Amino acid sequence: MNLKTTQVVRARLIMLAAVGILLLSACSSAAVQDDQASVDAAQETTSDDSDGSNFGPTPDELNTIAVAERFGPSTAALTVTVGGQQMLGTAPMQSPGQQSSGSGFLIDVDGDRFLVTNFHVVEASVDEGTSDLRSDSTIVANFGNERSTRVDLNVIGVNPSFDLALLEATNGTEFPDALPIPKADSDTVRIGQKTIAIGNPFGLGATVTSGIVSSTGRFVNSIGGIQVPNIQTDAAINPGNSGGALLNSSGELIGINTSIFNPEARAFAGIGFAVPSNLLSEALANLQLGGVSSLKDTRPGFGAELGTLAFLPPSIREEAGFPDEGVAIVSVAPDGPAARAGLTNPETINIDGFLVPVDPDIIIALDGQRVVTADDLNTMITFGADPGQDVTLTILRSGDEVEVPLTLGG
Repeated sequence: MNLKTTQVVRARLIMLAAVGILLLSACSSAAVQDDQASVDAAQETTSDDSDGSNFGPTPDELNTIAVAERFGPSTAALTVTVGGQQMLGTAPMQSPGQQSSGSGFLIDVDGDRFLVTNFHVVEASVDEGTSDLRSDSTIVANFGNERSTRVDLNVIGVNPSFDLALLEATNGTEFPDALPIPKADSDTVRIGQKTIAIGNPFGLGATVTSGIVSSTGRFVNSIGGIQVPNIQTDAAINPGNSGGALLNSSGELIGINTSIFNPEARAFAGIGFAVPSNLLSEALANLQLGGVSSLKDTRPGFGAELGTLAFLPPSIREEAGFPDEGVAIVSVAPDGPAARAGLTNPETINIDGFLVPVDPDIIIALDGQRVVTADDLNTMITFGADPGQDVTLTILRSGDEVEVPLTLGG
């Protein structure tokens, strides 16, 4: 049983809506060297305006131009049609004039080319719990400013945890002769460095905007219901940019644009988020295998269902004898890491409509770091530890503080 009852889930959804996180749906080594040479050349090309007679592009502008010209043709506008109705993300588009639901871009995997986008862009087009295209659905990519190249697409694999989908050309169509976008190591991204976003906002194909990295490791709720560390940028991205590429000044992929923060409207307010390219690299092998994958395939596991005590009404915490914060073990998976560590699998009772565990183990710290919510613990384990790593839990068991060693799964 889960402490997050319908009432709590509804409250959290209201909180999420209030903060305004909006989903944005609306290569070979030689090639990489060529890309870098092009960018370097652009940076070295300056206008001699010492006499005030030449007002040509600045080096930074020339860099943006070089990246846009090289990789703009590698991005596509995606149209998702379900039951004859064009879709914007997971909801029908209200304006019949709009023809795009998102963006995508080409990548190379061992000489084969695929298209990457967000899972939420194609979610409505696949059967629930699978990557199989619905019989009444189509996905079409249009490349170029004039949408001169149309490619029919099929979904190979999806990863809702990281909001990623991998697609292939089908029905005899082929991807254009455009350069696949090389991936950068997103762990090396630094706050303040330049970003270039290429996508399809509001159906305006191959739109280029630029900005900087505003923050890294910014945890944002993904469509898979977990918090994922994102790159934050102020490059203008809007509905329709979902699944588009966020590039560095070398024309390398550092992220996949996925959502914006704006509590007032569905327009950009200077805060956008992108899934780091390293998460794409991590998920890619499972995406190629097909079907539905998740962070559980590549990240450490705990093996227990958790409940945040702070989400319970104070009266119930008092009646159950719970502290105001901490994470209760609600259930334990058989033969999982939590079970092997000896964490208890409690019974539950109903108190005022809430299913409450009876005398559960309550986690208050992990390796000495305070734990307040289940999200805290999941983030510490999922993105702060490695599969097979030994950790120490500090728990309250029948009122006593106990340290419990645990080996993470994965």
